Amino acid sequence: MEGKNIPIIYPIKDPDPIPSSHKPIHPNLPQIDGFGGGAMILMISAVATGKCLFEYSLVQTEQGNKYIKDVNIKDKVLSDNGYVEVKDVIKQGKKKCYKIILENHNELILTENHKIHTKNGMKEMKDCNDEEIITKNGISKINTKEYYGEVECYDISVNSEEHRFFCNNISVSNSTIISNMLLNEDFYNAQERFEDTYVISNTIANCITSRYVRQAFTTYDEYHDSIIDGIIEKQKRCECKADMDDIAIIVDDCLGSIPLNSSVNTLAAKFRHFNVRLLLFSSQRFHGAVSPVIRANATNVIIGSPFPNVKELGHIAESYGDNFGGEKKFLEIYRLCTPNKYDFMHINFQSQPPTASHNFEYVVAEGDKIIVNTKIEESEESEEEEESGGANFVYKED
Repeated sequence: MEGKNIPIIYPIKDPDPIPSSHKPIHPNLPQIDGFGGGAMILMISAVATGKCLFEYSLVQTEQGNKYIKDVNIKDKVLSDNGYVEVKDVIKQGKKKCYKIILENHNELILTENHKIHTKNGMKEMKDCNDEEIITKNGISKINTKEYYGEVECYDISVNSEEHRFFCNNISVSNSTIISNMLLNEDFYNAQERFEDTYVISNTIANCITSRYVRQAFTTYDEYHDSIIDGIIEKQKRCECKADMDDIAIIVDDCLGSIPLNSSVNTLAAKFRHFNVRLLLFSSQRFHGAVSPVIRANATNVIIGSPFPNVKELGHIAESYGDNFGGEKKFLEIYRLCTPNKYDFMHINFQSQPPTASHNFEYVVAEGDKIIVNTKIEESEESEEEEESGGANFVYKED
C-alpha cells in the first residue's frame, strides 16, 4: 500500500542504566544492577576442606592434640561449633609457606593463598598484614608475617556445615564465598550497596566466625515463612518499585528442611518484583534439597569441587546439561572448569548463550562450544597454584 509504512517489529532496547554511586561490579560476577536487575545465585558445594597447612600444625581432637599429618579419617576435631568428623586427609606435598605470629602468640604456617578469618571478612593470607584474626581464644592482631620455606603440607576435610576447624588455635576454612559476597569490597560490599541484608542460617547463632555477619546484618538462626513474608510485606508498602529498598537475602544450608510450598520458593520465581537485588541459596545437597523453582529461576549457579558424590553431580548435569550440549558434555565442561582442587564452575544464565567459567576468572564454554582448553593453560597455571596452595573464589582484574 502506497503511503503506508510497513510495520516492523524491532528488538526491545534496554533502558539507559540508572546512575549508581556504588563501585561498579566486576563483569565476571553475577550482575545485580540496572533496570529490573537482580541475581539469584545457587551454590552447590560438597563438604569442603582447609587448604595447605604445615604438616606439624596442631589440630585438637577428642583424643588430644595431633599434628595435622597424624589426623585420621573418622577423628573428631575441634571447630567453633564443637567437634566435627574428619572425612578425608590429603597429603599435598611440598609447598611454599609463610609463618604468621599473632599478638596472643598463636602461630600458623600456611600457603599464601590460604584464606583466614579476619574482622573484615575472609582474606588470603598474603593480603593480611596487621589484620585482626579470629582465634579459639578471641581476636588477636597479626604481629609478624614472614616467608618460612618450602615444607610438607596437608589438608583435612571435615563433615560440618561451617567447613571449619581450629589449627594452632586459629580458625581455618574454605567456606568463604558468602563472607566475600557480603563483606569484601571487591564483591558486593553489602553494607554499602543494600539498604537491608537478611541472612538465614541454621548455624549462624553458634558460629564464632560469623559474629561480624551478625553484627552487620539482620540474621536468623532458623527458617520460617514469616521471615520472608515480613520482608516482602515491608517492600510492598512502597507505592512503586522505584521506592523500594535494594535488599539482599541469603539462605544458607536450610533448603533440605524447607517445604516446596514455602514463601522463599515462591519468592524465587518473582524476587525482582520486590527489588531483591541478591537472592543467594547455598546447599551441600542438590537432589532432594533444591526445589524445581529454584533450579529453574537461578540466574547463576556455582558448583564446587572436588565433588565426591558422582550421583549428585549427575543430578546437576541432568538439570543443566541441555544448556551445554547434554549431560556428557556438561560433565566434560565441569572438569575443564575445575582443573585444580577447590576450583568451582560458575554457570552464568544472565548471558546468552549461558557460559561456564573457571571460578570468576575466565569463560571455558559458551553453550556447547568450548572456547578455552584449560588443559593447555593448566600446566603453567597449576605450577603457581601448587606452589601457593591453589586459588579459591578469586578473579583476575582486567
